[in-house]
Amino acid sequence: MTAEASLKMIRPHGIGGTDIAAVLGLSPYRTALEVWSRLVRGVEHNLDEGLHLRFGRHAESFVAGEYERATGLRTHTHDGPLFHPEHRFMFGHVDRLVTKPGAGTAFEGGRVLTDRLLECKTASAYSRHEWGDEGTDRVPRAYLLQCAWYLSITGCQIADLAVLLGNNDFRVYRIERDTELEGLLLSHARRFWLDHVLPMVPPRPVTAGDASLLFPREVDGASVEASPELLQTLERYRDLMAQGSALGSECERLRAEILAYMGEAGALTFGGQTLATWRSARPATRIDSHALRAALPDVAARFSKECAGSRRFLLRGAA
Repeated sequence: MTAEASLKMIRPHGIGGTDIAAVLGLSPYRTALEVWSRLVRGVEHNLDEGLHLRFGRHAESFVAGEYERATGLRTHTHDGPLFHPEHRFMFGHVDRLVTKPGAGTAFEGGRVLTDRLLECKTASAYSRHEWGDEGTDRVPRAYLLQCAWYLSITGCQIADLAVLLGNNDFRVYRIERDTELEGLLLSHARRFWLDHVLPMVPPRPVTAGDASLLFPREVDGASVEASPELLQTLERYRDLMAQGSALGSECERLRAEILAYMGEAGALTFGGQTLATWRSARPATRIDSHALRAALPDVAARFSKECAGSRRFLLRGAA
């Protein structure tokens, strides 16, 4: 079974705690379009996780143990997803449920029986500026929204967030339930669900990666004529490129707008002049690493496959 198929089996069809920040456009890790693509197309992105993500999962038990040592509370694992009792598209995989010693079980008969949960995190020492004083709720906003999402689903009143910063700085933060924030999250999530997921209408691309995800290849020979508004966008994009601002957020936004306008067209034109192209590179042959892991090195050639080349956006001439 492929990694993608495995993820489909264990991940419910709904908006999870790690998705809600993306739905609101506040996640540093994924976009709303990536969440939409998983829900509508069944495509899970970033299947080859980085070392830091695998380490974070591995360190979860250690962080939970340090939390127990620091607080005297008891933690309980819950393997399956938890769903909101009314809004079934809301789910979450909570790291731990928390009880006082001797309080008994934290989950029974499909119900959460405690008022506290725990999220376990690891973070680089270089991100220390993103974290406030211990004991407060001053945590990175994606984590704050994740905890608020889980509080809404479980009915718990407190989410403790334990983090190991740089392998030598352990802290516990406290996020209390905020029904006003929950209402805001639910409003945005419901709108995303009703306006985009159920009718299968993608949200607006906000990055060049989004545009490539939505339009992975061009239609042979297709071109699109630039509108007056897009000409202004293209001119602003040229100016930023000339200033060396290619990596800036504004430049990324403009690039996404241009690519979304082009869609499956390989060329952007105006008045008979080609202003830009967005065409796929030649297909490449590479080793399928997943198949290779299950095969002998001397037969790796049997597991080579042809991959479509990525589309490259190039400006042509002046607007």
